[in-house]
Amino acid sequence: MLSEYRVIELSDYPAGSILGMHLADQGAEVIMVEPVNTSEKFVSRQDLEFSVWNRGKKSFALPYPGIRYANQADNTEFQSNLLKLISISEIFIENVDIKFGDAIEISYEMAKTVNPEIIYIKFTSFPENHPYEHLPSKEELISSASGIYAMNGSGQTPVKGEGPSFHEIPYSSGMAGITAAPAVAAAIFQKSITGKGQLISLSIHDAMFQGMGSQLVRHHQRQNGNQESHPVIKRFYRCKDNRWININIGGMKRFLEPFLKLVNKIEWLEQLSNSQLLSENKDLQIHLEKEFEKLWIEKTAIEWENALDQIGVPGTMCRSVNEWMESDQAIQSETVIQVNDHFFGEMKQPGRIIRTSHNSNIHPAPRLGEHNQLIEDLLNG
Repeated sequence: MLSEYRVIELSDYPAGSILGMHLADQGAEVIMVEPVNTSEKFVSRQDLEFSVWNRGKKSFALPYPGIRYANQADNTEFQSNLLKLISISEIFIENVDIKFGDAIEISYEMAKTVNPEIIYIKFTSFPENHPYEHLPSKEELISSASGIYAMNGSGQTPVKGEGPSFHEIPYSSGMAGITAAPAVAAAIFQKSITGKGQLISLSIHDAMFQGMGSQLVRHHQRQNGNQESHPVIKRFYRCKDNRWININIGGMKRFLEPFLKLVNKIEWLEQLSNSQLLSENKDLQIHLEKEFEKLWIEKTAIEWENALDQIGVPGTMCRSVNEWMESDQAIQSETVIQVNDHFFGEMKQPGRIIRTSHNSNIHPAPRLGEHNQLIEDLLNG
């Protein structure tokens, strides 16, 4: 779908790499400019993420300038190669460590002098004039600042005595990459009409404002961001096989009534539908809470999942990551694929989520400098 587009990616951090992956998955020729010493990057070749986020790309390995290489000749050569690449490309992704930005000396103004039609995507950690705008695009910093590690789904505040909940999934960087992708598509469309490129500026911190969903909702009836839970009915229950089921019944009669009929407890409907009564009568609340927990011990988690499906009540067994990846649906739909990676060998990866009739096979992440000669020939041609 994007096979006619060449993308140059200069990214030390996940957000730029993830955007490059999305574009490569859709057929774009993505050339990542990476340091000869890959340990200089936030995500190195020894990390599993590297093999996913850089699949389908070409590698052009160069000495990085500035503090890493205090040699003016290196700076000049690096910048010269970068501008040559920009001059023959349609899209440029920049997500570099801010302390090396001056040394690299690349900007939209400079890029458009060699290619007025370039679409230039600049990721920053925080927006301009933010107190932390000088910080790098590290996932932990942005997630900490944007409230991700403070989320607690079952209560309004973290459990007393416990610290933040660290999430290994790079929510901030992933959301930034997803946010940037349609912006690139819009810029491509506009360019097809006007013939002009443009600068797309994206703060990874700000991208999270649209990624936090109900956590950010505020109105006169609800002053916090957590979903208000039912006084009795919880989201998770332990089942007969010691596994957990997740349900979304709450006080919604369209789900509660068929469920209570299923378990032969329809007499509870009136009480469980009256949240105010339950809140005011703590003894009744505690009694029903214990009785409701007992119900789930009668079946295994997968039996409950099937039973709930039959009556149209949302609920699913809590699966492990391996169970999720190895499900028949994931394999047959190629949502999970096998990739023969140069570093790790055979590995499972998430497949291409958006599929078009023009999609080709996904290729593994390139070896360091694998395409240097090809790209040098391109630059000298």
